[in-house]
Amino acid sequence: MEVTSEETTKMCTHCERSIPSSNIDLHFAHCSRNLEKCKICGDMIPRKHAEEHFVNTHAPISCSLCSEMMERDILAVHKGENCPQRIVTCEFCEFPLPAIDLAEHQEVCGNRTELCHLCNRYIRLRERYNHESRCNGMLDQTAGPSR
Repeated sequence: MEVTSEETTKMCTHCERSIPSSNIDLHFAHCSRNLEKCKICGDMIPRKHAEEHFVNTHAPISCSLCSEMMERDILAVHKGENCPQRIVTCEFCEFPLPAIDLAEHQEVCGNRTELCHLCNRYIRLRERYNHESRCNGMLDQTAGPSR
């Protein structure tokens, strides 16, 4: 059985919530005395916890890897995708190193060579996948030492 309320409501001018008209005066007195609207996110926060809310939710935070200051809500994305000190893996040797050092490392690491067992030629690691897809397996008897 559904109960319908015929009671009218009024908008609290402090928290902007719809309050039953019979309770609006009591609600407004309590609301305006004990709650404040966060200037950043608009949430209603108990006055005694307003500073804590700001510090835990909105205050800039330092990345533990690179020390860059940023808003707390972008820290996870920064650490996972943008931080120059996040650990990434070399595609050639799978060595973990800071992202800022990856390009220089892979420039050297990708120039290392390995012997292709299909054609008996030394192939640069950076060219290995391309080579493997088109290598016809013809043995090259003249393969010399790695350059």
